[in-house]
Amino acid sequence: MQPKPPRNIAETMQARETSTPASAIPAPQHNAALDAVSSPSELIDSRIAAQYRAVELSRCLAVDLEVTKETERIHAFAGIRPDTGQTVVFPGKRPNFRQAIADLEDLGEGADFLLGHNLIKHDLRHLHAANPHLRILKLPMVDTLWISPLAFPRNPYHRLVKHYKDGALKRQSRNDPELDARLALEVFSNQHEQLVEAPPDLLTAWHWLTSGPNSPGFDLFFKVLRDAERPSSAEAMAAIRTRLNGVACRSRIQSIAETIAAASADCRWSLAYALAWLSVAGGNSVMPPWVRHQFPEAGLLVQQLRDQSCDRQDCDWCSEHHDARKELKRFFGFDDFRATPADRGGNPYQQSIIESSMQGKHVLGILPTGTGKSLCYQIPALSRYHKTGALTVVISPLVALMADQVSGLEAHGIHSCVTINSTLSMPERAAALKKLRLGDAAIVLVSPELLRSVSFRSALAQREIGAWVLDEAHCLSKWGHDFRPDYRYVSRYIGERAEPGPIPSVLCLTATAKPDVKEEIVDHFRQQLGIEMWVFDGGSRRTNLEFVVVETSEAKKHHDIYAILDQHLPSETEGGAIVYCATRKRTKQVAEFLAEREVNADRFHAGLKPEEKKTIQEAFIGG
Repeated sequence: MQPKPPRNIAETMQARETSTPASAIPAPQHNAALDAVSSPSELIDSRIAAQYRAVELSRCLAVDLEVTKETERIHAFAGIRPDTGQTVVFPGKRPNFRQAIADLEDLGEGADFLLGHNLIKHDLRHLHAANPHLRILKLPMVDTLWISPLAFPRNPYHRLVKHYKDGALKRQSRNDPELDARLALEVFSNQHEQLVEAPPDLLTAWHWLTSGPNSPGFDLFFKVLRDAERPSSAEAMAAIRTRLNGVACRSRIQSIAETIAAASADCRWSLAYALAWLSVAGGNSVMPPWVRHQFPEAGLLVQQLRDQSCDRQDCDWCSEHHDARKELKRFFGFDDFRATPADRGGNPYQQSIIESSMQGKHVLGILPTGTGKSLCYQIPALSRYHKTGALTVVISPLVALMADQVSGLEAHGIHSCVTINSTLSMPERAAALKKLRLGDAAIVLVSPELLRSVSFRSALAQREIGAWVLDEAHCLSKWGHDFRPDYRYVSRYIGERAEPGPIPSVLCLTATAKPDVKEEIVDHFRQQLGIEMWVFDGGSRRTNLEFVVVETSEAKKHHDIYAILDQHLPSETEGGAIVYCATRKRTKQVAEFLAEREVNADRFHAGLKPEEKKTIQEAFIGG
């Protein structure tokens, strides 16, 4: 009877130790180039060193390179053999590049695989350029960057991996390839420990999708994890169907099953990442930007599986998650949409706008104040976030409206909406950006001016954008963008952010749009982005508003303001009013005048400190 293959790296090491005479194990070499590390804790703590011994990191060569961007040449590198403790570091005691590369080659003798972080797309290319005949280039490759989204789908940014586009390692110091190689070993150790606990059918699917004749390194890795050879395509298809049933469109599952066997390696990796994300879908997880960039089909597969309705009645997923009424009930507890305003066929405009937005259409919705415009973007945004993890960006001109939207959602138990504005303190702003970056936010509300913020754009780059919403969209018109010029920049940024892919759904909402303003908004997006807007015009008549013009003069203006407030506010403890002024100075003058007459008033403008603005705003909202 053949002995059972070892299940993990520790067992592999133990098996070798018991089957090989001690005298046959070569002692580590020690010379100027191959420096044995007797105390790894000099560079990393003892806990990490213990992980090296406990997990199968033996018999591999971990490498890391430092490359000069301008010349594309290696200026530093390190190689580590965790099974022997030997290292090669350049520049080291003998800073001769050719000799150091030769020593790295010698260090790889007897290694089972080559390990690194961003090894396949980065280090491998530069090693090949340095010497295309290196024997270590023929070793099976295992890239910890590629494994991370599988091992940590709920938060693909491992604690040692930066939140940047390339998924690079967090460094304790700059340009230290030896430390980076050790960090890659620790990441690999953690990945192994995490994946051992993964569902068997998911491991089966991943083993088949990520390995093959051209990927012996990942085949070796999953063989150890599963204690089994690479599954057949039939076994893999059965595992993939098991993972997708109940969490995706039935028709799309069938389509993928029919085509994936003949798909390219990149497409199979894309499906592996899609399956990883779907294993935690509906929560606070993001697909890393480098995955979306390097494997764009991963995001497309998630969209096709969950965000494109097949319109078949026998598809449980689409019937449940593409029904606007059911999503309204799921997130807000309401049974139906507002009956008015409605089109001539009696179809509520609120429902039509939401359904069109959920289908990914570009929409201009005109609804009177008080008829539920906010739900028109909130339901599609929350539904999209649940299905794909995508973010909805809402451009709003008024800080008070942003805070009100967040508070309203929190009242319904929805805490995945954030706002980033000038009233936030630095710690609050940092917390909001982190929530946005790590995938905890389904909706972010910002002013158009914030699109010029480097920190905000950097955080936004970490997320897939599912939709853009322009609240108070009349600000795009000629008179509107005189008030907020940055509204005219929004469409350009949307186009730049989408390149080279399609434009995500654009939803414009307003309660004020005369025919010429409506046409101007439609024409703006046609000219700037090449998209056509579906227009749902529920009218702008507002029975709860009236407009009155009062004649005044500069000398009487403050007194007239006070008289109007005194006449129309119900009492000192009920109701509120906003007095708009042309300058910051005038806001202070009016507030002081009213305060002298015992009106609870304060000024509010962009020049105030964030803490003061927030205090004044909260006091006003709170009555």
